[in-house]
Amino acid sequence: MNPMTELGLRFVRRPGPGGRAANLAAFGATAVVALLVTFLIAGSLGLSQRSERIGWRSADKADPATAIGSLNLDDDQRVDGHRLSVLDLAILRPNELAPPPGLDHTPKPGEVFVSPEVAKRWSSLAKQYGVDKPTGVITDKGLSSPEEFIIIRGVQTISADQHPQYVSSWNEKVWDSRMLGLLIAVAFGIILVLFPILSLVGQAAGVAAKRREHRLAALRLAGATRTQVLWLSAVEQAVLAAAGAVVGLVGYTVLSPLIAQIPLGGGRWYVGDITVQWWTVLVVLVAVPVLSVISALIGLGRVSITPLGVVRGQTRKGLSVLRIGLLVIGPVMLAYYGMKAAVLPLLIAVGFAALAVRVVGPWAVQLVGKAMAKAANGPVTLLAGRRLVDDPKGAFRPVAALVLSGFVTGFISVFMPSGEDDPTFNDMRIGVALLLSLVFLTVAASTAAGAVGTALDQAAPARALRRSGVPLSVIERAARVAAVVPVVGVGLPVVGFGALCGLALSGGKMITQGSSGVLLLLGQVVAGLVLVTVAGAAGAPVLRKASAN
Repeated sequence: MNPMTELGLRFVRRPGPGGRAANLAAFGATAVVALLVTFLIAGSLGLSQRSERIGWRSADKADPATAIGSLNLDDDQRVDGHRLSVLDLAILRPNELAPPPGLDHTPKPGEVFVSPEVAKRWSSLAKQYGVDKPTGVITDKGLSSPEEFIIIRGVQTISADQHPQYVSSWNEKVWDSRMLGLLIAVAFGIILVLFPILSLVGQAAGVAAKRREHRLAALRLAGATRTQVLWLSAVEQAVLAAAGAVVGLVGYTVLSPLIAQIPLGGGRWYVGDITVQWWTVLVVLVAVPVLSVISALIGLGRVSITPLGVVRGQTRKGLSVLRIGLLVIGPVMLAYYGMKAAVLPLLIAVGFAALAVRVVGPWAVQLVGKAMAKAANGPVTLLAGRRLVDDPKGAFRPVAALVLSGFVTGFISVFMPSGEDDPTFNDMRIGVALLLSLVFLTVAASTAAGAVGTALDQAAPARALRRSGVPLSVIERAARVAAVVPVVGVGLPVVGFGALCGLALSGGKMITQGSSGVLLLLGQVVAGLVLVTVAGAAGAPVLRKASAN
């Protein structure tokens, strides 16, 4: 075995002082990343499978002169308070094609096929449809959800004034309109949650960055080559990330029955639709460790080049104000294309806006830190301000996911219509709640890992301050202030920036009705402050112990 590989495995088994807490934090954060990535992939594939079963109902591509049948959908009826869809099907010419999915044969005039939920209530519908007993019950191969309420009945003909849809096959691979709308919404959701997830990946990789920096710098000074140092770090991070990915996959599998209860797209999901496929497992087991290793190596670039600077505690180069120019790209693109544009340009525009927040964030933290240090009237504010100025990237990293969640909240606060009984609005409300839940889970994991990472990063300076006579209470208060200030000073403007991007996309129109948008924004602020406060309290014992020696 390669000596550096063996040494990397040894560091995982025996991480040294503070290393166990860092490894657990990195392991937990990576497990959450794997679970979220699996959920996003499986959910997208699940929408595709649901659409394949019911897409033929939306088919309308055939020439009326050659079509085998016509369809007419009426989804404005009700049964026991549930929306009922009635699909009339007329056979235009004899054919031996396979029947529609979930039916044992193509309905003839007068025949009625119903979903299981409708079959349970047929006694109240028999008189209306003139059939004492349904011809058959639609199987799960022809339903989007086990809760779907639908009747498929054969009719002699569909009049032209009903604007029938013409089909050339009962099994056409056509995207159902509602599932397609959900998939587009999922695409936007993935873009919005992508950067918080990537921040969590970076947090998992850099949770013990300072500890690893000094250890690897010592190896470099002892004669280890740049390649050897990077390989050692890659091995250590890959093992932790791979273990986290396995736990995340297992966690998703255990949670699948609960996830299937989410009533998105008209009802609960079949568990089989969101079951992890073998290639999804392979993607997660490869992608999560690779991203984690790349993040770790990027963070160790300074070690591989200037190990002496790490050992001496040399201050990093200041950040350029040119970063702020990135804030213009996203809103301008969104305003230019508008809501009627193709999906891809809008996804790119939202991605640019979120990327700008991630890139500009450290610069904004540095700016706030300089203002704090200049206006300091006590040791706590001074220490916190100097911490933000000396290492703005390190100070922003633990709260990056939280700040990005502010962008997500600000953006979606513009798009929350209050349609009482519109399926699209119901999907939107559930989708918003689901997206915020994913973001909050990401933020919670990132903040928790960040609390440990920040405590370990500040162990050496805190130890030096304690030896020089600075009370531990002052050091801990300064650490809490340095954690809260980026959230308030950077996070709140980012919430406004997210709302600005949403307004740019909507053409300046506030689609949200009522007070839901304001409540959402207030909830984001409160949740952010609570998370940072709890994380600070959790990180205090780690800082106290790590700086004691």
